[in-house]
Amino acid sequence: MSSRNSLVRRTPGSRGTGETVAAPSPEPGWWSLSPERARTLLLVAARPTITALAATVLLVLVVMLTTGTDLTSAPAAVAATWLAAHQVPLTVGRTTLGLLPLVPTAVLAWLAARECARAVPNRPTPVELGWLTGAVVAGPLLMTAVCLAVTGDAAGVTPLESAGPVAAFGWVLVLYLGAAAAGISSRAWSSVCALVPIEIPEWAILGARAARRTVLRMLGCAALATVISFFTHLSRLDGAFAQAHNATDVLGMTLLSLLYLPNVVIGAAGILSGATVLFGAGSVGLFGVTGGHMPVLPALIPVPEGPASGWWAVLLLVPLGVGMLGGIELGRTSDDRPGAPWATLTCAGLSTMTFLILAILGSGQLGAVGWVGVDLLMLVVLMVTWFGFGGFVGMVFARRFLTPTEPPESTEDYDEYDTDDYEDDDYYDEDEYEDPDDPDDAEDLAEYDDPAVEVDGELVEDFDDDVEVSIAAPGSTDEPADDIVDVEVVESDLPDGDKTPGR
Repeated sequence: MSSRNSLVRRTPGSRGTGETVAAPSPEPGWWSLSPERARTLLLVAARPTITALAATVLLVLVVMLTTGTDLTSAPAAVAATWLAAHQVPLTVGRTTLGLLPLVPTAVLAWLAARECARAVPNRPTPVELGWLTGAVVAGPLLMTAVCLAVTGDAAGVTPLESAGPVAAFGWVLVLYLGAAAAGISSRAWSSVCALVPIEIPEWAILGARAARRTVLRMLGCAALATVISFFTHLSRLDGAFAQAHNATDVLGMTLLSLLYLPNVVIGAAGILSGATVLFGAGSVGLFGVTGGHMPVLPALIPVPEGPASGWWAVLLLVPLGVGMLGGIELGRTSDDRPGAPWATLTCAGLSTMTFLILAILGSGQLGAVGWVGVDLLMLVVLMVTWFGFGGFVGMVFARRFLTPTEPPESTEDYDEYDTDDYEDDDYYDEDEYEDPDDPDDAEDLAEYDDPAVEVDGELVEDFDDDVEVSIAAPGSTDEPADDIVDVEVVESDLPDGDKTPGR
């Protein structure tokens, strides 16, 4: 066939189908970023940092203007506030302040995690997750370096001493790595699990989810106990504000107490578990109260005074009940049994580890008072005992007396598969199915079996450049054309599954 009558011509890079195949482009390196992705990472690194810095500057200016402080020390105050918000210990004169409020730290971590979660792509790769984590950490680390330089420069003018760079960068790095992990896991949990070199068992995932609920329940019980104790000891309110001379002092002490409220709740959770909260030389626990010097602050009004009452030991049922509730849930949703309580033990271990981290964050040196915080060793031993034993009892009870439940994800998928995929199926409709034994349907089937093909068109073929043979329509007197003509082949539709050819 000559090239002029060929409907498809080969071109470079073509597969013979008339379409050009582009050469595969080389894979970009891990260091290359698209402009849109670079802009997203820049926002992740800058927006939480700029927001936190703007709030810090505003807070410092309001405090200094209301108290009549000279604004020449404003840069050092802003730098110190930034470091304190990231749990970096500060030294003012000879006083070391390591017990810092947790509310600013929690807000900063939440902002970073939220910004990170928004920037997670739909199907992230390990390289993209690495870039995102680096962006979350880069902004705060840069600002921390600037604040360390400012505090070091102001050391000769103000009594504020610069914290060690190792402690400062270490706290900032740990906090924002945790925020990045929380933000990425909330959007791409499967991608995070894929990065683990070993397969994560199902009981570990169920135990981790139960641990999250256990921690929230325990913190809720501790917050409720704190509120009840506050209203029980409401008579101390006048003494807590004894050092306030005006409305500004009252407002400042109230705001400071609210900032320290998470620290108080964590301490209450430790007391409910049976551990002791230390206040320098003094201590407070369910089995005894030792006198010591305590700071005068409205946030400490709920702290009980001695001597300890005998009924306080009943409060140990709170962590035991929380552990039992988690065990009941795992007994109904997991494959735990008395001989292999792996999910229950995972829940107890992760819950205890979480409270240990919270207790470390909520503890520290408080000037002349000394070290303030929960006894960490007692907290770990008692928490893992109550959560582990209570969880095991609840799991055994659920396995013997309660009906197991399936995970909600599989149940929803099963119901949707039954109702949608089968009720709307038209492939086996009785009205449209044709029976060969029926005379009417037999005629229709006979039409589908007819192999006749109707062809309407003109075919021009060149076997030689000098001799042309054409097949024209009957009765036509026109000369054979050299141009390409369209040929249309009309075939009757064949029923599905019919193997009879149509040509």
